[in-house]
Amino acid sequence: MPGRHVLTPREAEEMAAHHMRQLGHPDARTNPGRGADGGLDVTASRALAQVKFRGGRAGRPDLQRLYGARADRTDLELWFFTGPGYSDEAVEYADRHAMVLFTFDLAGALTPANQAASDVLDRAAALLASGGFGAPARDASPPRRAARPSEPDAAPDGATRWWDGPQHPAPEPEFTGWRWVSPGRAVRRNLLLVVGVLAAAAAWLVGANVERVEHAAATVERLTGRVVDVGAVFVWSSGVALAAVVLYVVQVAIMFRLGKHPLKVPAGRRRRRQRERASVR
Repeated sequence: MPGRHVLTPREAEEMAAHHMRQLGHPDARTNPGRGADGGLDVTASRALAQVKFRGGRAGRPDLQRLYGARADRTDLELWFFTGPGYSDEAVEYADRHAMVLFTFDLAGALTPANQAASDVLDRAAALLASGGFGAPARDASPPRRAARPSEPDAAPDGATRWWDGPQHPAPEPEFTGWRWVSPGRAVRRNLLLVVGVLAAAAAWLVGANVERVEHAAATVERLTGRVVDVGAVFVWSSGVALAAVVLYVVQVAIMFRLGKHPLKVPAGRRRRRQRERASVR
């Protein structure tokens, strides 16, 4: 439906501020000039929030930046909104520090991503039932989903949109799961693993064919005058293989912590790039 889709970081922040007002922070406002996905996107007297609009899943470093932005104001609640979801490490970190995690779709509907977010929805439902809120915070039927309010906020110009965004046609979802990367991109992303495998193969060949390698080394020395130390070649190849594999394991661990995958990317990115290229042409 036109007018109710989140297509830009600014619109995502407006959506988050709207839901925070509906869920117990009536003075929640966006923070203009902070930039997309950086800093405190929404502030209230009792809460701070950050909105991650694009990219992969939110990881622990994203939540740590929000936690650090609170500084010594430990009385403030910390809320985080994202579309693709959260890594397991991020959810564990949020639970340890009582942070509220929500995911949202392009229509602006929220889904709790941890127990703290579910508790927020439960409190909002209880207050609504007792007449504590003037507008519904979520539908009563789904127990763990915050849908768009049935009574939208009144915009400053008297419009009935639930947030002050421009009119949009219904968009194609930006994130629809994961897809495998191309072979060339897979090699670039996993270059350390490729180097490690090649070095290990070289060490194995040297170790399994010592006599032939020594004969080849003697031939090279006779023809060129250069001495080839077969033992040094074996040790060097083994060392390179071990170092490359260790570094690759560290690389993969960092990628998973950041919500990325060594062989996959979000499926919606290809379609978005194709649309951007088509608009340029």
